[in-house]
Amino acid sequence: MAVISVANQSRSFFLRENQAQVKSDLTRLTKELSSGQSSDLSRTLRGDFTALAGVERSLRLFDAYRNVGAEAALTTSTAQTALGTIQSELLDIGPRLLAAASTGGGQQMEIVAASAEDRLNTSIAMLNQQVAGRALFSGTATDTTPLISADALLAQLTPVAAGAADAADLIAALDSWFMDAGGGFETLAYQGSTAPAAGFAVAEGETIANPLTALDPPLRKALMGMALASLVSRGQGPATGADKQTMLETAALQMVEGNEGITDLRAGLGNVEARIEAAMVRNDTARGLLELERNALTGIDPFAVATELQEAQTRLESLYLLTTRLSRLSLTEYM
Repeated sequence: MAVISVANQSRSFFLRENQAQVKSDLTRLTKELSSGQSSDLSRTLRGDFTALAGVERSLRLFDAYRNVGAEAALTTSTAQTALGTIQSELLDIGPRLLAAASTGGGQQMEIVAASAEDRLNTSIAMLNQQVAGRALFSGTATDTTPLISADALLAQLTPVAAGAADAADLIAALDSWFMDAGGGFETLAYQGSTAPAAGFAVAEGETIANPLTALDPPLRKALMGMALASLVSRGQGPATGADKQTMLETAALQMVEGNEGITDLRAGLGNVEARIEAAMVRNDTARGLLELERNALTGIDPFAVATELQEAQTRLESLYLLTTRLSRLSLTEYM
């Protein structure tokens, strides 16, 4: 019967324990060399995590700023596109309607004016857009659609048109309805807030807001022009040829003036977009520096780790060789 001595068992246990330790070291060193990061931060930082905690906190803050900045950029970009679409509608109908009205071409005026209601509907749809559940042109009431529909707006204006004695009377009534503080537009058509929307905190100490609402005068002028042309196209208001010509000429002028004002609104919005982009660039630069600092705190020296890895491989090979030789020991071989 084979006899296994305590010394043999102890030696076998010692070899297995050392092999397990060397294999663990190989796994750790291989992971560190491939990732470039220490797997034992407590040892690397000598138990002081203060600096690393501060860097991690700042990185989380910049991640939050990045998300807010992206939402702000999307919001202003969508608002810019909405205003651009409205301008396209105005540029397409305003000058043509003005030219037709100036020459007194009744049939041509009616043809051009017939598209006014569709353009009014498109313009209101643009102003009623939302991004991430936030209305773009409702001020602080971001959960509220800013404007009633084009059909509802024209329904509100139909009694005004019916009560007008002539073109001048209707134009004055509509101007008051759309442009006066507390007038019909503010109380019946606009459903948002008069206060600008809350801003986006895009960086520490920097909040940027989209200052536009559907109450801005250039937008009111544009909507008034399209609404007036739509009423004429529907046969509402004074019916004489001269009155129609006057109303459509005024509608065209309102659209042209509104378009010019929207250009200024878009320029202001462009400045907001530029500030958002600049803040995001600054944040990304600062974040990059923080990542470098974090890597400096948690990183490893690749040359030192490669040397340790080579030494661990050598130790493991030596242990395997030693184990093999010990397992072949016998009294016969000894003799």
